[in-house]
Amino acid sequence: MFEDRDLSPIFHAADTSSLAAQSQFLTALAVRLIGLVAAGAFGLATWKSGKAPTDWAGVLAALCFFAAVIVEIYLLRMRPERTWYEGRAAAESVKTLSWRYSVGGEPFNIGTRSEEDTERLFLGQLVAVIGVLKDLNVRPPSVGEQQITEPMRKLRSESFDERKRVYEIGRVAEQQQWYQRKARWNSKRALSWTVTILIVEIIGVIAALAKAIGTVDGDVLIFAGAVVASMTAWLQTKQHQTLATAYAVTAIELASVRTKIGWQTNEKDWAKFVSEAEEAFSREHTLWKASRGVLSI
Repeated sequence: MFEDRDLSPIFHAADTSSLAAQSQFLTALAVRLIGLVAAGAFGLATWKSGKAPTDWAGVLAALCFFAAVIVEIYLLRMRPERTWYEGRAAAESVKTLSWRYSVGGEPFNIGTRSEEDTERLFLGQLVAVIGVLKDLNVRPPSVGEQQITEPMRKLRSESFDERKRVYEIGRVAEQQQWYQRKARWNSKRALSWTVTILIVEIIGVIAALAKAIGTVDGDVLIFAGAVVASMTAWLQTKQHQTLATAYAVTAIELASVRTKIGWQTNEKDWAKFVSEAEEAFSREHTLWKASRGVLSI
């Protein structure tokens, strides 16, 4: 079966770079937000040892603020989110190009030009992607790797029915399951984070009422506000609800795409169908890129 490992090496370079940068960005963001919340927590306490005037809780709060500042400087200078977004955009662009080429989708129709000219066209379409990767930290390809892999050429040489079968199972069905799974996962995460934020806000209301009658001081309210702000920032970064909705819609659309595969009876209609099917993937990813300010490739 044709799988991601059979795609053009430039896909793996962009994909690996994007995943590593995503992990770095989210880890740094989590450290920054936790540092700010921890600083607020230490600010509520007083911790002195013996007769020394030093308030160690204040020292710890300062250290937490310092850690948050260092992480913020790292994010501003290194911008791992840029590598994450642009690397993902590049990887998805190469993936759709590889599938179009391998199964004979537009503009790589089978029988309309020589295979050498088709390969030239494919490599020409990769130029824009390579231009993006020049500014990213990507791993070099292994010695002997070619952008058009042998599995890609082999699938392209298969019969019409076999290419239809592989595209349905390896591309459409696989992506449909992925979007369904991710839609459920993001929906659950969105609900859990929303409930958690609501609980903290209710605690804040209770603390505000307690302050009104003089049983707590205002620092507790400030801390509760910091916690809510940090959790909201994290939720906005992850965009769980937005992704859950977008992924669910794409999964539904792919169900229709899968139904239409059996209707294709000739190479001309098939090439056009593959192009339209790939647009279903591209629409969702275009929205993802636009929400993060990434230019289309």
